[in-house]
Amino acid sequence: MHVLTLSATPIPRTLQLAMTGVRELSLITTPPVDRMAVRTFISPFDPLVIRETLMREHYRGGQSFYVCPRLADLADIQAFLQSDVPELKVAVAHGQMAAGELEDIMNAFYDGRYDVLLSTTIVESGSTCRPPIR
Repeated sequence: MHVLTLSATPIPRTLQLAMTGVRELSLITTPPVDRMAVRTFISPFDPLVIRETLMREHYRGGQSFYVCPRLADLADIQAFLQSDVPELKVAVAHGQMAAGELEDIMNAFYDGRYDVLLSTTIVESGSTCRPPIR
């Protein structure tokens, strides 16, 4: 039997199976054509910079992730985004949501119904950020 598994990052179980020889691991190290590189900046909180960055991505036709490390801060950041960037549709996602609700939000974001996904670090795991099975 042949099994094809796709992942942006190898999850620990898959990586462990490959390291022990139970499974083969193939890597595609060439990015897709027209893929833009991720740019990361560390700077003090600046509402103007955040607004300009989110709007630039929106005008480019893209979507943005806004990752907030603490669940307790999500409401404040959501209020900030609604007041300072009212042009954009913001969805909120975190690990304490019901599975069905989280899936609905992720699918709506994937389908382009939201411009910004405000979430905790759950999006970094990749498990919730995959295209829905149709």
